[in-house]
Amino acid sequence: MWRETPSPSDLRDTFPDLAMILETDYLKNDLQKLGIQNLRRIRSKSVTLEIPMHPHHLMRISPVDKGAQGYSEWMTWYWQSSEDEEGTPQLQYSIRAHVEVVDVEDRESEHNVSFTLHNDDIESLIKNAITGMRHMTGIKIKPVILRKRAS
Repeated sequence: MWRETPSPSDLRDTFPDLAMILETDYLKNDLQKLGIQNLRRIRSKSVTLEIPMHPHHLMRISPVDKGAQGYSEWMTWYWQSSEDEEGTPQLQYSIRAHVEVVDVEDRESEHNVSFTLHNDDIESLIKNAITGMRHMTGIKIKPVILRKRAS
């Protein structure tokens, strides 16, 4: 008997380690398109993206959700009604992440903040984290942007 093609959810549950890496690479690609440099740190079943910020801060972003075998998942999947004539639901995702902003020059950690955000994409998540940092501490930060040199 032939097996049916596995669903994305089946694949995610069967290979949670690969799903975590693929989701992380997807987000890293979005960051690269924005010109934001980042560093990825993988622990056994989780990952953290680190983004250098001006002035002298580091933003650490980690997935909140846990999936199969305890692996972290960046994306929360849900069905959303579409605006087309057929009204066919579309599979959408959002990102739920723990954000920590660290002042790398502050040994006392007085201005470090930590919170959870839920956004449609990584760009919105970073913008909301920057806004949250400003509201909580009064400190204005911005990501270090890599500009491509003109040839």
